[in-house]
Order: sequence, then structure tokens, then C-alpha cells
Amino acid sequence: MMRSVGALGMVMGVGLFTAACGQAPQLEGEIAGPGLEATWDKPGTQDPNGTPKSAWHEWKGPIVEALLLPLFPGYDPLDPESEPELNPEILAMGFLDDQGGQEVFDHAFRCAVEEGFSVIHGDHEYTGRGVVADASSWAQGGLSMNVITNVLECVIAFVNDKTEGVSVLLTGPKVNDDPEEHHGFIYGEAVWCSNVTTVTSTSTGSVSVTYDVGVDVYVTEAFAMRCGLNPEAALAQRYCYKKGSCGLDYKPGHLEDYPAECVVDGDPKYGRYTCNGKPCTMTWLTDPRPPWCERGRVD
Repeated sequence: MMRSVGALGMVMGVGLFTAACGQAPQLEGEIAGPGLEATWDKPGTQDPNGTPKSAWHEWKGPIVEALLLPLFPGYDPLDPESEPELNPEILAMGFLDDQGGQEVFDHAFRCAVEEGFSVIHGDHEYTGRGVVADASSWAQGGLSMNVITNVLECVIAFVNDKTEGVSVLLTGPKVNDDPEEHHGFIYGEAVWCSNVTTVTSTSTGSVSVTYDVGVDVYVTEAFAMRCGLNPEAALAQRYCYKKGSCGLDYKPGHLEDYPAECVVDGDPKYGRYTCNGKPCTMTWLTDPRPPWCERGRVD
């Protein structure tokens, strides 16, 4: 579903404190002037809370493997007698036996599976929100890697140990939209572009394949000016949890310094960026200065 303005998005709660700040430039669709944010809307989809950083970094490789497999093999949505059952190969990966794994799987399910579709496993109900375009085919077949990277960006936007009280808006060429109104998302944070590296290893004649997830991040100039910390340190605090775990590739300078590398589709205030030929995902905040702007760096 898309609005006529061509903007796409999703809102997620990740936990922010409201903080006062100095004057910020009117960049990336930010609005100057008291009260204007209450009348100007950015499209989006409501969704709650965040994923702990340690959980994401433990399960980000396995979630790629899961997205390559059909979620409900043998399920026929046109057959009223057919019941969706989670793929035993995915269950064997252990997501649902671990609390952090459950949270990562739950976010991936919400990002990829069509709106309103749900399945119960154990004592938990997993419900799709249909956030990422072209990802609903995960139900019957594995996703291509270009779609998987957009699903990963959707999950990445949840990553933060502050899990209550904050809203984050996602926009992008491959982020679906709903008709809800979401005023106040006027503070552009960054554009996130995930990537996956396949790692092959051989031991005693057997070959194993794992997946390494990284993310390129382009911070907006406005966020850099508002943030109390160096913005690279701030986003590392937001996303990373210990040295060597991160895979965050911070691009020097600001998003606005890369007009040839990150091309915007339409008005920049709708945040639809394609970087190096790949559709990426942008995050927006209602708080001009989030708590990760006030803490030390974790690489």
C-alpha cells in the first residue's frame, strides 16, 4: 500500500527520553517554527518497542539463514484445510528456545509477513505487519538476498536496549505504508543499508556456511548538529553492545555529502534513499536528542 506522496514508512517504539536541544538546521524534511510539526504528517505504521542489542548480534546471522528458507513449507492459503506450521529447519536453529532469539524472530516475522497473518507456537503468537515490500513471499518460499537486506534493516531499526517510550519512523523505497497519521517525525537520524557476507568453512571434510551481517550508516547533518556526542559514537552506542560485535560501517561526514552515492527519490522529507544502487531504510525521530547522544561509545 502506498500513498500518493510516494512515501513509505513504519513507526517503532525503541525507548527515548525527551530532551531539550539547541536550534537545528532545517534539513531532511525537518520543520522550523512552533507547532508546525503538529500539522505536517509523515506516513508510517505503528509498532512497539525494541530488540536488545546482545540478542540481535547473537541471532543476526541465523535470521538470514531462516529468511532463505520457506517459513511455512507445504502451506496453501487457498486450501481451507491447510494450517501454517513453522518450518522444522527454522525451529531447529533454536530461535524460539531463547528469549533473545524469540524477540529477533518476532521482529523479523512482523517486518516480513503480511499484515494480520499470525501463527501460534508454544505460548507466543507471531503476527505479521507487512512492513517490507516483496517480503510476504517468505511464507511459501525463501527470500532473495536483496529482499532479505531490507528485512534486516527493518529489524535493525528496532535494535536498542531502551525498549519503552520512544518512537522511530522508517521510510524507504521498500518499506510499505499504511493510512495512519504520524505527526512529529521531523528529525532525520540516518540512512541504514544492510549487507550480508557469506562465510564458508571446511572442517573434517564437511562444509558449513554462515552469514555475517553488516550495516552501512549515513547520518544526517541535522542529527550530527543536535547530538551531544560525536554522531559516530552515538550510533555505535545505539546499535553495538561490545567490541568486535558490531559490523557498523559509519560513513564519514553526513548523508548530504553523498548525493551521487545515496540518491533520493522525490522530496527528501519522505526519506526514500537508494545508496550504491540498493534501496535502503531511513530512521526518523520525534525527539531531537535521543539518549544515545549522551553516552560513551561501544565499538
